[in-house]
Amino acid sequence: MTRGISTGAAMLALLIAVSGAVLLTELGQLLNLPRDWVFGFFRWRGALSLTVLALGALVVVLQLRDRALSSWLYRVFIAVLLVSLFVINWFVPYFWLRAEQHNATFIAIAEADALLNDEEDVLVLEINGDARAYPREWMQLPHFAGHEVGGEEVVMSYCALSDLPQAFSTEFNGKPADYRVIAQVNNNLIFTDTESGELFQQMTGRGEFSGMSPQGYPVQRMSWGSFKALYPEGLVFFTRPSWFDGITLAIFDAGLGAHYEGTPLFPTLDMDDDRLPAGEQVWGMEVNGEAMAVARSAFDAASFYELELGGESIVAIWYPEYEFMGAFYLPQDRALDPASVDPYGNTADGQLERVHLYPGIRWMVWSHWFPGAELLR
Repeated sequence: MTRGISTGAAMLALLIAVSGAVLLTELGQLLNLPRDWVFGFFRWRGALSLTVLALGALVVVLQLRDRALSSWLYRVFIAVLLVSLFVINWFVPYFWLRAEQHNATFIAIAEADALLNDEEDVLVLEINGDARAYPREWMQLPHFAGHEVGGEEVVMSYCALSDLPQAFSTEFNGKPADYRVIAQVNNNLIFTDTESGELFQQMTGRGEFSGMSPQGYPVQRMSWGSFKALYPEGLVFFTRPSWFDGITLAIFDAGLGAHYEGTPLFPTLDMDDDRLPAGEQVWGMEVNGEAMAVARSAFDAASFYELELGGESIVAIWYPEYEFMGAFYLPQDRALDPASVDPYGNTADGQLERVHLYPGIRWMVWSHWFPGAELLR
């Protein structure tokens, strides 16, 4: 009787713990497990972890009292249980992909220039004339870097699988947020606010449980040389990887090569849209529920395009001197020559508001999340 109870409790504990460890790591995506399973397990992670601990305690008590399990089976049970609980609750957010929302380091242009070449890909956030550059290579591991920019407390996020930067306010639902990477689904990262317990998909920026979103900020993408020229007073995110981080980055680099060529690292994308090569980068936009992507090749025919999206007038402009695309809302009440808009959005009549972009996202990821969206190429 005791042996049956101990075996049953051990099997149930292992089923819950190992399932959670699979769902909340890359293994779950390699197995193409449903997105809802990941979010569902995370939502009840606390209660499920307590259940596992209670079942584990029962097994330990029965083992100490009656030796219900063989010694080797008992040791394996304890090891797998502890490792699974560590993976579920601490491994990714606190050990592996440690966000730098609260402790990010920023350095001056001159210091960064000794470490970066002019062709280096940087993610750019500019608010009220105050600018920050986040070199893509330095964002791969922490995924999140926070700082005050133009008087706003903001965190830049980066998903290497989607090749997507997105910036969010560090306040959610009127309270300070603490963002941590949890996992990824459909080749796009998911993160949590440990203060509220909310879970977010980076692509949508929307809380999965509440439906609410932190404020977003438009992000640009350009070369390091262009950032220096446009924002000479800007600051640059800097991180120094540990030896363990170096191993992780080497694994990332090895896996992302074929991924960026169009063979997704995880088989969780709808690959039916072949209007562009799967690995090509596009500049996505979503306005009032209507989405559109712009390919770099679109600017071979023209330097700018006036577009209607979600009921708004928009101009998308390619700046050849700086090799980047800017997108701005056009005023409804006056005529404006789009060719006169400078890279900051300045015009003779004032500054235009930037459009929220998905700058440089891979086509296979964009077309999965925004199926059938219009494409300008």
